[in-house]
Amino acid sequence: MDPFVSAKEELKKLLSSPTVGSGANEDTTRLQLIDALLFNCLGWSINDATTEDHHNGSYVDYILGKPSAHFVLEAKREGIPFSLPVGIAGRHAISVPTLLEDKSTADAIRQVLGYCQERGVPIGIISNGHQMAAFFASRQDGVPPLSGEALVFSSLQDMYDEFSMLWSYLSKPALNTKNLQRYLVGRKNLSLAPEKLSNSISHYPGFRRRTELETDLKTLGQLFIQDLEHEKQISDDFVQGCYCPSGALSQYSMLSKEVLRARYSSVSAVVGQAEKVSTKKGVNPKLTADMVSAGLSRRPIVLLGDVGVGKSMFLRHLIRVDAADVLKKSLVLYVDFVREPVFVNDLPSYITERMAEQLEADHQVDIYDREFVKAVYNKEINRFKKTIFGDESDPDEYRKQERLMLAGHLQKEFEHVRRSLEHLRATSSRSPLVVLDNIDQRPTEFQESIFESAHSIADSWPGTVFVAIRPSTFFESRSRGALAAYQTRVFTIEPARTDQVIIKRLEYARSKVIESGTEGVFPENLSIDDDDLVAYLDALIKAFKLDDDLKSLIDNMSGGNTRTALLFLYTFIGSGYVSTQRVLDVADAGRTYTVPMHEFIRAIVFGDYDYFSPEASAVCNLFDITTNDGREHFLLPSMLAHAQRVAESAGGEGLVPAAGLYAFGQSLGFSQEQIGAQLDRASKKNLLVFVDGPEGGSYRPTSVGSYLYRKLSHSFSYIDAMTVDTPVVDPTVRRSIKDVHSIKDRLQRAKVFQSYLDAQWEVFAGQGVEAVFRWPDVSSELASDIAEAERKADFAMQKRNETYLSPWSPGFGL
Repeated sequence: MDPFVSAKEELKKLLSSPTVGSGANEDTTRLQLIDALLFNCLGWSINDATTEDHHNGSYVDYILGKPSAHFVLEAKREGIPFSLPVGIAGRHAISVPTLLEDKSTADAIRQVLGYCQERGVPIGIISNGHQMAAFFASRQDGVPPLSGEALVFSSLQDMYDEFSMLWSYLSKPALNTKNLQRYLVGRKNLSLAPEKLSNSISHYPGFRRRTELETDLKTLGQLFIQDLEHEKQISDDFVQGCYCPSGALSQYSMLSKEVLRARYSSVSAVVGQAEKVSTKKGVNPKLTADMVSAGLSRRPIVLLGDVGVGKSMFLRHLIRVDAADVLKKSLVLYVDFVREPVFVNDLPSYITERMAEQLEADHQVDIYDREFVKAVYNKEINRFKKTIFGDESDPDEYRKQERLMLAGHLQKEFEHVRRSLEHLRATSSRSPLVVLDNIDQRPTEFQESIFESAHSIADSWPGTVFVAIRPSTFFESRSRGALAAYQTRVFTIEPARTDQVIIKRLEYARSKVIESGTEGVFPENLSIDDDDLVAYLDALIKAFKLDDDLKSLIDNMSGGNTRTALLFLYTFIGSGYVSTQRVLDVADAGRTYTVPMHEFIRAIVFGDYDYFSPEASAVCNLFDITTNDGREHFLLPSMLAHAQRVAESAGGEGLVPAAGLYAFGQSLGFSQEQIGAQLDRASKKNLLVFVDGPEGGSYRPTSVGSYLYRKLSHSFSYIDAMTVDTPVVDPTVRRSIKDVHSIKDRLQRAKVFQSYLDAQWEVFAGQGVEAVFRWPDVSSELASDIAEAERKADFAMQKRNETYLSPWSPGFGL
């Protein structure tokens, strides 16, 4: 039976469900009404749904769509209707402000709005099983979600009578085509983009095979590049050997230095007394002075830095090297929230528990030892002896009552740790240094809870407390969250140079490999030995010291995130796109292998796959489109170029209003949904950073987006990868672009794709619009890169033929 007809029949059965009108609770509503509506009447399957998803401390009833979520649905008890104003029942397009007039409806809308915005899901739906309202919950077109339109069905009968509308906007096929988004923003339906070549490849995206040598190298790469910094006990020589000072502006960034500086300049404007952690002479002396005085001021020291800028390495180097003399009598208590459980119900208790564990493990102080407890509470014991329970004429009863008294103190965990630390300071002059690190990888609310705990510890415990958070969390919380109530001492950490971080990590790994050969700690039964690994690391060290193009690639594509830069390095090591044997053969010949740029690009773009996968790759397809409009290939690069130009000319914080980007896109002749879809991709791939704020928020350009449209898109390796993922609107060209594998065939395909984009640019430029991004300039450089790749491919083929025809080669003359 036709799916539409079958679904409508299922809805007819649902009309007679005994649950309808019964006032059933939320679970029953979901199971009997909403499940039936979604899975029987709207074409969704159980496999498309995630139910009771936990996120940020709350649960969501349904998330529909995989791998990309289409909507969040919050189920409400069947007996709670949506109250619609008199006279508009039966209408389906209703403004969200109208729905907000009813309190229960408003609460449900705001609840699902929060869920959607936290997850970046575009559509929010509330339903009690027989009524439903859907609205645009996560949008970046300058219109606040609560000021938009909603699609409303006031009853199951209404859904049945208007089933064509219900199916057209809320069924699985409809959500895949974004019909509902277009309806809610009041736009006409646009033709969908043609299918991508990847849709016709049966084994897409495939997994790239590695040789045994490459597999073993990947294992060692994880050991020496990734795992070292995540070891529970980081060695002092690792901290000294791999640390890079922060604050040096990148020499290779595609963004202007003014934009780079603006990233942190706004901190001083908000805080007034923010200092950088480092100066040209080393660690800021004000920071080490504050480490001593912070305990007296009863406030934590806040370290501000984006994810991956090196806050953890800075703290470890500060504690073990820069401030080692100042802290030689300190009790360092370090909670790394990378390792801690995802869910922590009672954060203060959890932190104090971890402090107690570290006091025993790292400082040999058991705060629950009987004699230690008696020493801590000596004053209380003496006072107890004077009470009616302190009669020592009955020793057994006295000891029993004393234990009960002390047990009462021990039950107050936070207070017991505080008293223990006070005792240690009084008896041994040792004060604690508490570090709460890596909280920037947790949700905003969790970070705020951490700060509240840090302030509580700083206010009542002896010693100094460090807490590291993101600038975005700081700004938001400073204006309306937990930090608004506190005076803070703030230091900023800016990114270290990624090329220096990588070189130091590789040199450290090289030294450890050499050491392991003599100490016998190198893993056994591997196809690569110590000497080969040293030769491989030498090739990488040479590349990152001498190849400016490679430094620029990693620096820009990591966006200043040293964690991402190291991940790119790890991706390259043992990649199936790099012949490890060739690297070792060159080393055996007494030379050091020169890493070709295209090998690094392909390793990063493809990762573990045979084909480019937009979901798995760290790289964005600049030319992907959402409609059958070939001009859209140039929409994203044009917006990236426009955003960078505005940010660099405007000064200030380098922010570009979202409304301005929409206006720019519309001036090029694109619809809001086309612009919104491209901005959404840009945000998800870090080409632009969305900053929430009034009037729809703003965007900040990044080096990732700048490098992508100004450099990477000019290379054959990039275009070759993107061809399988880019819809081609010209049917003739689409038929000629096929799944090919030889270098010659791929080069020819790239030429065809380039010519296709040339033709689409003629249509785009023919509108007479001002072009801040110019495809002809990119196409010219791409043609040169394709020609160079052809030259190298011909040379490699010639060398192979010469080897094959050599009199000394096996089989010659046969």
